Amino acid sequence: MPDDAPWIEPVVVPDDLRELQADIDAYHREQRLAGRRRILHRLAGSRAWRRTALPLAVVSSALALAGVVFTILTVGQQRPTTAPLPAPTATAPAAAVGERFGLLPDVSVATLGAPMKIVELRPALVAMVPLHCDCKPVLASLAGQAAEVAMPFVVVAPAAQDAEVAALAGQLHHGDVVPVFDAAATLADTYDASGVTVLVVAPDGTVDFLQRDVSSSTRFELYLQQMVA
Repeated sequence: MPDDAPWIEPVVVPDDLRELQADIDAYHREQRLAGRRRILHRLAGSRAWRRTALPLAVVSSALALAGVVFTILTVGQQRPTTAPLPAPTATAPAAAVGERFGLLPDVSVATLGAPMKIVELRPALVAMVPLHCDCKPVLASLAGQAAEVAMPFVVVAPAAQDAEVAALAGQLHHGDVVPVFDAAATLADTYDASGVTVLVVAPDGTVDFLQRDVSSSTRFELYLQQMVA
């Protein structure tokens, strides 16, 4: 009891020591806290701590900032993990075949497997290339953009055979690269292809975007993301 406590206040002595367990636990907590404070005081007051405290703080802050940036770059921008599915072919497109917003032409192409209609590969990023184009940097850039939205990247050669295009599936290491061969160059003629000509083909088989003479700096992410959305 405090020395100045009025003796008129009742003093209760418990019959069972277990009733004091809460006070005992509080006492031990206070002792552990006091011990930790003594340890921290000794560490903070040491010469080694004074020499290394600032560098450690700088390194820790840099690591924390790097972790935040990495999280934003890798998790903050969610990307689709599966390719968008084809939709029924448009029955009333807004434009004619060969124009933007029109259907792909009914052209049969050869693949490394069985022949098929080019429209069956929808949706896709389609690049029509000239023979012996030597345009691997451009195609690598386009393949990376298609991979960002998990969309197939179709490369069309205007010939029945083209070793350069056939080898692309093993040379471009981004996404799903599909080399196809248009023996009559019908697709290139339909779109008046010049250099590397790119089509963004929607799930319904219409062409959402068309651009000729594409370079490695040409970006299509906006059109691809809008179409997937």
